[in-house]
Amino acid sequence: MNNDKKLSQHLKASGHRMSRRGFLAGSGATLVGSVAILSATGLFAADTQAAKQIGEESNRTLLRMARDVYPHDTLEDKYYRQVMVPLAKQAESDPKLMDQLTIGIQALNQESKARYGTSYLNIETEEERVTVLKAIEASAFFQKIKGDLMMGIYNNPEIWEKFGFGGSSWQHGGYINRGYDEIDWI
Repeated sequence: MNNDKKLSQHLKASGHRMSRRGFLAGSGATLVGSVAILSATGLFAADTQAAKQIGEESNRTLLRMARDVYPHDTLEDKYYRQVMVPLAKQAESDPKLMDQLTIGIQALNQESKARYGTSYLNIETEEERVTVLKAIEASAFFQKIKGDLMMGIYNNPEIWEKFGFGGSSWQHGGYINRGYDEIDWI
């Protein structure tokens, strides 16, 4: 019997309901995701000065954070990295922004260690990482990352199809003239 079925049977027998994310985590996605994140270069391209300044672990922490703030399982890491190119370039020439990132990552890890005894990058469950993120969500650091990601991810025509979004409609007379009855992307 494979591990997916064993997990499913165990959860049913113990009375737990299995969410989609829970199933993915238990079925090996956690292992694959952990290996991908641990071997990934991070949110900033590895060859940028910003990535070198904040360090490899902090860079990987930013990527994990980005994926937790906007958790689209079907998006590749490259889409998260693409939207951070302007932030990385800005951080290279703006010491205040670089300090904000460095101090923000330290605060994120401090909160993680206080709650779970380990760095943010090493927290295994998404639920626990989200708890940490909620604890720092009022910080300028969190708001900066969240804002840049939101605008970069959802304004990227390259990935609209992955979300089932047909793109802007104003050039075509609006949605009334462009599939209003077919709004299945909401």
